[in-house]
Amino acid sequence: MKNQRILIIVLTLALLLIVAVGLSQAQGPGPDSAAESQEPLGPAAAVSDEIPIQGRLTDASGSPISGTRTITFTLYDSSVGGTAVCQDVDAVNVVNGLFSARMGYCTASDINGQQLYLGIQVEGDPEMLDRQAILPVPYAWSLRPGADIVGDFATGPVLYAENSDIANASSGIFGRATGASGTTYGVTGVADSPDGRGVYGYAESGKGVYGLSSTGYGGYFASTSGVAIRATGSGIIQSAANSYLWISGNGLQKSNSDDTTRFVYDLYGGYKVYGGTDWGTNKTVVLPVTIPGQLYGQNVTVTGMDLYYTISSDLTGIDIVAVRRQNGVNAGDTILYDNTDLVCAEAQCVQHWNLTQNNVLSDQQGILHIALRLGFSGEAAYVHIGGVRLTLEHD
Repeated sequence: MKNQRILIIVLTLALLLIVAVGLSQAQGPGPDSAAESQEPLGPAAAVSDEIPIQGRLTDASGSPISGTRTITFTLYDSSVGGTAVCQDVDAVNVVNGLFSARMGYCTASDINGQQLYLGIQVEGDPEMLDRQAILPVPYAWSLRPGADIVGDFATGPVLYAENSDIANASSGIFGRATGASGTTYGVTGVADSPDGRGVYGYAESGKGVYGLSSTGYGGYFASTSGVAIRATGSGIIQSAANSYLWISGNGLQKSNSDDTTRFVYDLYGGYKVYGGTDWGTNKTVVLPVTIPGQLYGQNVTVTGMDLYYTISSDLTGIDIVAVRRQNGVNAGDTILYDNTDLVCAEAQCVQHWNLTQNNVLSDQQGILHIALRLGFSGEAAYVHIGGVRLTLEHD
């Protein structure tokens, strides 16, 4: 058995080849077709993580060997010396010098794209020289560190990763920058199109994008410091969801401080407005509104208003509701003017208006003015204003 010689004629990394083939076949939903149904892949057995090795074994005189031999396969990180990354010992059947074996016990962390070398030891002989360099199959070049995966693939992603496990923290793609300092990025997304998306997140019922933070921005580990999501550049954050601004009724003011209208607080933030001694004259009250003209770089559009109120008698009510947008001092545009009598005397009444004109607030126009004209049937009659809700939409 001494001075045996082995000639490796085929040496492939099955893991890399299988991954490459999988990438060329897998397809997933594009960003704008995420809601479309996708055919399930169905259950499948896990792909083997063994490395196939084929070779020819001869004795010192060059004659082929037959029979079962114990062969030790070792992957090293260097062609000479170095560290053994993983190792497998197999009883291999050799026929006329030819054998085929599968090397196991290597993991994805062992074979992560670095240059490796295969060492062969037969029975008790010393390990053969030279070690064989592990070379990737051509399509696996795109999976080594620093490689580019570039393509023109209109019907799906260039890279598709799927994890069907339901355990917590299961990930389709995990990116982590381990540098202890500097501005680093765990995951980077860039879209050159003005309508593109640098990063697109889609979830059937969960969270499309979820950011946790340690001390950086959107890091994987959560803590009380750092920023989960940060918008730089223009800083614009867009949302298709509505926002709602509630305005308490106890913010009401007289439009004329000299009239005899009386305001009485209720216990929950509303106002009962009494006509006072000159109750026969219609009284106008105003409700100041504080609202940002822009939110995170996008204009605010006021698309709806709900008034919560009730009255003390049928002869008392609200006969004019007006909403205006200020354009400067004593200048503005009318958003709503409704002179329909509101005389609801139930325990709580809600009147809704859709706002469709002059309703966009910007960095130049953001002050709103809500005015209510009230009529009374007597000095003890009142209009009870609980508050106003504004519906806000965004560009």
